[in-house]
Amino acid sequence: MNLFGINFGRLWRDVSIVSWALFKVMIPTLIIVKFAQEAGMVDLLDTVLMPVTKLIGLPKELSIVLTTTILTNPYAGLIILASTDIPGGLTVAQSTILACFMLFAHALPIEAAISRQAGAKATFIIVLRLGAAILYCLFLHLFFSYFGLFETRALITLPEFKETPTVTAWVINQIKGLVFIQVVIIVLLTALEILKKLQIERLLGYLMSPLLKLIGIGGSASTIVVVGLTLGLGFGGGLMIKDVKAGNVPKMDAVAALVFINLFHSVIEDTPLVMLLGPGLFYILIGRLIFALILSYIVISFLRMLSPALSQKIAVNMNCFK
Repeated sequence: MNLFGINFGRLWRDVSIVSWALFKVMIPTLIIVKFAQEAGMVDLLDTVLMPVTKLIGLPKELSIVLTTTILTNPYAGLIILASTDIPGGLTVAQSTILACFMLFAHALPIEAAISRQAGAKATFIIVLRLGAAILYCLFLHLFFSYFGLFETRALITLPEFKETPTVTAWVINQIKGLVFIQVVIIVLLTALEILKKLQIERLLGYLMSPLLKLIGIGGSASTIVVVGLTLGLGFGGGLMIKDVKAGNVPKMDAVAALVFINLFHSVIEDTPLVMLLGPGLFYILIGRLIFALILSYIVISFLRMLSPALSQKIAVNMNCFK
């Protein structure tokens, strides 16, 4: 069925594929987190991550949200957040910091593995993204605190789950949360399909081309970066894997592109998703883009300054280029 140029059969397949990919990770994660809470492991996690959450101005109760997001995806992180009791709630400043952390540091095991197949070392990517998340969120915390910005309570658009000791009530709450996420997925993928029809990604490619050249990303990888920026690391990384295997992209161009894609990707999907937290849009989109460009320029320039052997040892998965 086609309506307004949208193939709803293909859209339904995309929704099914994305939903299955997310839920097969999220549902076991929710169960594991519940067991961890019952076993008192969350208290241990709070202790381990307390320095990080305190450093970037977040309540220690959010440590489980950060960990879930890092290991799985932002969707699972939001579900955990919805069932986490935070005394006093979150300010807009805190919700902005949380949203930015989730955008920088999510699904690291999966996305680092994709990057590894595309030519970058997984450890390099994980350190880069965790470092970027902490650095940018620390900057925001200091900036907001100094100028007294965003001190009002954030309007978080998530289902509210009351804490209850019964397993049945917990299961019902999680089902409600998963249904909510399913609705979000349908809305986001429909919007993405409309934007594709309007060729928004081509416009972004045209606008981003000068900036990509400025930070050291060559033309052989610029198209792939735009795909990753708009549609996500899975799409951009997948194209990079194909081109690297075909020998179409030099080593450092591949790594340079992966640096930027990892720091700033899936704008069309992830940005509306974290807006459910009620953050400041400028800081999660424009501010994060500026930070990603600056950090990418520094990292790429540093790697290119080193000897080929040393830069490859730090950042390049040479198995992809044999």
